[in-house]
Amino acid sequence: MSGDPKTNKLWGGRFTSSVHPEIHRFTEALSFDRRLARHDLIGTLAHVRMLWEAGILDRTDAARALAGLSAMLRDVESGALAVDGPDEDVHTWIERVLRERIGDPARRVHTARSRNDQTGTALRLYVREAIIAAHEELADLQTVFVEQAERHIETWMPGYTHLQRGQPVSLAHHLLAHFWALANDGVRLRRAYIDAGISPLGAGALAGTPHPIRPARSAELLGFHATYPNSMFAVADRDYVLGAAFVCATLMTHLSRWAEEIVLWTSSEFGFALLDDAIAKGSSLMPQKKNPEPAELMRGKSGRVIADLNALFIVLKGLPLTYNSDLQEDKEALFDALDTVRACLRAATPMARGLHYRPERMKAALRGGYLTATDLADYLVRKGVPFRTAHEHAGVAVREAEHRGVELWELPLDALREIAAVIEDDVFAVLQPEGSVAARRSEGGPAPQRVEEQLASARDELAANRLWARECEPPLIYRLHESDGLLRDDVP
Repeated sequence: MSGDPKTNKLWGGRFTSSVHPEIHRFTEALSFDRRLARHDLIGTLAHVRMLWEAGILDRTDAARALAGLSAMLRDVESGALAVDGPDEDVHTWIERVLRERIGDPARRVHTARSRNDQTGTALRLYVREAIIAAHEELADLQTVFVEQAERHIETWMPGYTHLQRGQPVSLAHHLLAHFWALANDGVRLRRAYIDAGISPLGAGALAGTPHPIRPARSAELLGFHATYPNSMFAVADRDYVLGAAFVCATLMTHLSRWAEEIVLWTSSEFGFALLDDAIAKGSSLMPQKKNPEPAELMRGKSGRVIADLNALFIVLKGLPLTYNSDLQEDKEALFDALDTVRACLRAATPMARGLHYRPERMKAALRGGYLTATDLADYLVRKGVPFRTAHEHAGVAVREAEHRGVELWELPLDALREIAAVIEDDVFAVLQPEGSVAARRSEGGPAPQRVEEQLASARDELAANRLWARECEPPLIYRLHESDGLLRDDVP
């Protein structure tokens, strides 16, 4: 076909001249929506199959169209067919290439469909596929946290608030806090997968179609669980895009917080961990440097994903129903958010494995911060002292220890009894960091037996997550394409 933009459009009868080249360059989308080629071909296969089943296409035309689309899909997946050309978008490219391959039947493929519902279909398929992949990569990172936590149930360290040492915990407990944050991200990913599972096919440009289509069948072929309740809503809806971008932004926020801890913990000032050579970078000037650059970059990339979400909100906030070309701007932000999250997850797993923790430095950090002052207050409460009074007594004990240059558990019993007469010898068991952690047996706490319970729950969570991803089968129409069963009459 000619490279003239006018001849490569899905419209043109109304127009007598070609689009200005600069306008074509400004409005084209193929440069970025080409990545939807697979998903658009899958959606088109389902649409053509439905048209044949509904009697809108005859068997001959449907067979040629389905065979041609299936061959294109195989060629795109193998790399034999480049998604490129003068076309304004991927939809135009598909129809042009199909027409070159099979002739006139390609002109029937778009019956009872608009690019508006076609775009929504392809984008939903893309989102669902990307979510499954991200979900698997998330589970890979969670697995590392579980494996490391299993080795550090009794590795004691400070827990922090305001970046000040607060109370003793275990490294296992700390790592599992990151695990559960990611577990919430997994829940949101699965919710986003469901939200993207509504088929817009049949909504047309905005008002449906007079043809006797079967939207429920299109949805079934594509693995969607529902059809649109309103054709205008189906065309205008981008909630599933916002939902996917929100999950990405939240997940990146969690990764960024973890990355910040890597930067802190591998500093000389903390020294809680060492960087493996494989996950560090060096300085072009200072030979001794071993920099946590991957963690810094991950921390920085969180900003761009949050910006992607913000950009989507701004695009959508003022759009009247139904379709507007502003919606062309949804794809690059969505693609960037999903690409960035997946790249960060793939990097995070070797980063997590490449951290070598230093229990001796963590244990040393338990001194000097009077981390068991709260334990002293709780001890006094168990002796019948009101909590606010106990809190004051513990503060006085900290001041006394600070004055003497010792830890709370190193104060003489007489000095402690001058502060509160109810204190007895048994106080020293709760003032030691390991005793403090062991005593915190409330649900979700850092006591070793509670951490063991968390680990058991985490293993169950991981197993369920892996199972979910395995159960997300490719769309039925794709499986029919793979088995050359696209036009079999016995397909359910």
